Amino acid sequence: MSLSRLSHAVFALTLLLAQGSCTDQAPLSTGEAILSVGINLVGTMVATVVLDVTGPDIPTTLVFNIPIVHGSAIGTITVPAGSNRTITLRGYDIGGVETHTGSLTATIQPGTNAPMSAALTPLTGDLPITATLGSFTVTVTQQPTGSLPVNGTKQVTALVLNLAGQPPAGTVIVTWATSNPGVAIVDGTGLTATVTGIGAGSSTISAGYRGVAGTATITVTP
Repeated sequence: MSLSRLSHAVFALTLLLAQGSCTDQAPLSTGEAILSVGINLVGTMVATVVLDVTGPDIPTTLVFNIPIVHGSAIGTITVPAGSNRTITLRGYDIGGVETHTGSLTATIQPGTNAPMSAALTPLTGDLPITATLGSFTVTVTQQPTGSLPVNGTKQVTALVLNLAGQPPAGTVIVTWATSNPGVAIVDGTGLTATVTGIGAGSSTISAGYRGVAGTATITVTP
């Protein structure tokens, strides 16, 4: 075999091996998410909360016990981000009898996730309960309430809390936006912003924090 043909053969073999290596590589990880879990258990018989996480690419079911303090189950879980994550919650009384069950299936984003709710059905005649999972909640209030005249102004305030009901540590900066700038505009970078009426109609004022948003509807009258 000539040197030229040998060089072409080596190049082709190298290319084939490289393609095979790329095909056999495991898919890249999409990261992890830390979810806060909050369940109000006041008035129920629940003494233990068990949370399972499954998914098509999770080989072994992830199992968590959520601590119960003063009638509330509050804790955090770390799960692989991805689609089709099924989160199953089960409540047990002090004797180990299952009292509640419920689940939800969702796409978990790396980092911050908007709040999700799962209704837990009572199995023993107990009260129904609702579990909330996510990162933060954002609530927007307006002052004064009521409609806003054209060229008038009012303040909107964002309240950002984790699922334990506490504000995030450090400086909280939200992103304000309006759905209809022909009706109202909003100006501000902190937790409080100013809305100005531009024209008659309604506009949704949104405050976003790390992928989670809260809204308030502003009505402007002529």
